[in-house]
Amino acid sequence: MVGSAHVAWAVPPSETSARPLAAAPTKGAGAPVASNPVAASKLVTVGPAVTETVIALGAGAQVVGVDDTSLTLAAAAGKPKLGYQRALSSEAVLATGASQMFVSEEAGPPGVLAQLKTSGVEVVVLPSVPTVESARQRIRTIAERLGRRAQGDALLAELDKDLERASARAATVKEGKHPRVLALYSRGGGVLMVAGAETASDVLIRLAGGVNAVSRFNGHKPLTAEAVVEAAPDVILLPASSATALGGAEGLGRVPGLSQVKGWRLVTVEDVHFMAVGPSLGKAVGHLQDGFGLPAGTAR
Repeated sequence: MVGSAHVAWAVPPSETSARPLAAAPTKGAGAPVASNPVAASKLVTVGPAVTETVIALGAGAQVVGVDDTSLTLAAAAGKPKLGYQRALSSEAVLATGASQMFVSEEAGPPGVLAQLKTSGVEVVVLPSVPTVESARQRIRTIAERLGRRAQGDALLAELDKDLERASARAATVKEGKHPRVLALYSRGGGVLMVAGAETASDVLIRLAGGVNAVSRFNGHKPLTAEAVVEAAPDVILLPASSATALGGAEGLGRVPGLSQVKGWRLVTVEDVHFMAVGPSLGKAVGHLQDGFGLPAGTAR
């Protein structure tokens, strides 16, 4: 079981469907950013996958502010908080002294980002669609902007190796034997949400060789007892903080619907893997495959 995150989710992950890739980053009043890397001494990161990528590239010490969702990362837990990623404050960002800001395309409001640009902060907008290619693009862009191309190449190579190994393990699952996985998280107030198609957890499940037990809708919706029974899951997938809040497998067993379905087992992943497709996706897939009981594999 992966270690639980230090901060429970204040808000759910994005409930929107996939979006097109963001336009090129801008600075100032909309002028194009120079093509040369800018190694800012102070950075602000917004979005869990964005923050995870910056840290994985070795630039974590330069981060002087993060959004609430990024605080689920242990390496970001002690960073100054800037609030919810869609309700940022220009005053809070400017107070950090950061000259560069990497943000998910979900960040906002747009007026705040525009104000930060005119105040001299370089705002680099990155894709947030839950795909492997989006994760790769994010790594390449951030590595380029930070002047860390070598680290970026190494991180991409590691991601590809992990995914190759996971693909080989997934290929060992016999046709018709793919585990049915119900991905849930606690929204607070006793509300459980289920992850459908076009979500980070859906990507995780499919790459691991499983089947998303609820994929007839996109995004996230409240869980109903009827949906659980219909899904007939073999595995319940939860972010670690939700598993703790719900009392683990024993607590889940008392949830309406889950109490009626027998034989499922609980697998948890770090919160960030439930919210976004980041640079350690391959390792998260491997962890889920361990939960499936698949034999360990090696990269081909």
